[in-house]
Amino acid sequence: MIPERFRLAQRYLTDAQHLLAAERLASAVSRAYYAAYQAMWAALGDPPDTGGRWRHEAIINHFVRGYWFMPTHSPTGPGLLELLRLPLRRLYPVRLDADYDLVPVMRRSAEEAVQTVLQTLAAIAQHAQGGPL
Repeated sequence: MIPERFRLAQRYLTDAQHLLAAERLASAVSRAYYAAYQAMWAALGDPPDTGGRWRHEAIINHFVRGYWFMPTHSPTGPGLLELLRLPLRRLYPVRLDADYDLVPVMRRSAEEAVQTVLQTLAAIAQHAQGGPL
């Protein structure tokens, strides 16, 4: 667990919630995406490659498998946090639409983004072993 990244994820979530309340939906989605990304990074630790950053698909796959809290989990079959896979995967294209393609963000999409982060942080808090959150 990387506590600094977990705290950053919590701050980004707070930002996303404020932006959502202010109806700044595209910005809320963007902050929510990075809150989830930082939360997963906090749980997983630094990436195993030399790139220095997790790639979107890789971080979700590693996170959902659940090896970060149960290293003995089978490499085949569903991940231990499979229910989060689709919501986390949905965040990325919505963030791209908002940040790059100027696609209007619906309130429901922004609410779902914030909810996904809340669920991700809750899963990490439930399964984190050792170290403060």
